[in-house]
Amino acid sequence: MSHWDDSTLGRWVDAEEVEAFDEADRLFFALASTHLRRLDAPPGLADRVGTALPAGAFRATRPLFDVAASLWVRVIAAAAVLVLGVGLALVSPGHILTFGTRALSLAVRAFSGIGAAFAAAAGVWEASLELIGTLGQAAGHLATSGVVPLLIALNLAVACASFAGLKRLLTPREECV
Repeated sequence: MSHWDDSTLGRWVDAEEVEAFDEADRLFFALASTHLRRLDAPPGLADRVGTALPAGAFRATRPLFDVAASLWVRVIAAAAVLVLGVGLALVSPGHILTFGTRALSLAVRAFSGIGAAFAAAAGVWEASLELIGTLGQAAGHLATSGVVPLLIALNLAVACASFAGLKRLLTPREECV
């Protein structure tokens, strides 16, 4: 039995407790290198492990789903590239110019339609604001003319009396406490 250096052991435990992991690793390496002997692998271990594994364990395996592995997929991809290449080679500059003009016209129409949609939304917004303003003016005129102010005051008085009555009913009484 070898002699343990209590100061190194104590410092290692303290470093682990305060989570100073770098210092704890250094102290543990110092302890392990002085008190534990290194074990070498027995001779022939690698050969025995290799013979215990199945025959194809060290071969490169194909992926589970490899799209490009099939011959038909490769033939179809090559045909698509060939057709697109021939198609692009046979297109005249006049066709490209016509296509570009039509695409530009379509983009202009799309932007014009989007602008018209925004203009219509703004018109609806303006009309709704005008309607709300008119209704507010009518409500204000109604609330300040005729018998309506008297009815509003009467309704407010009934609400205040109801609140006072409910508050009195819900307060705890001395004999209940």
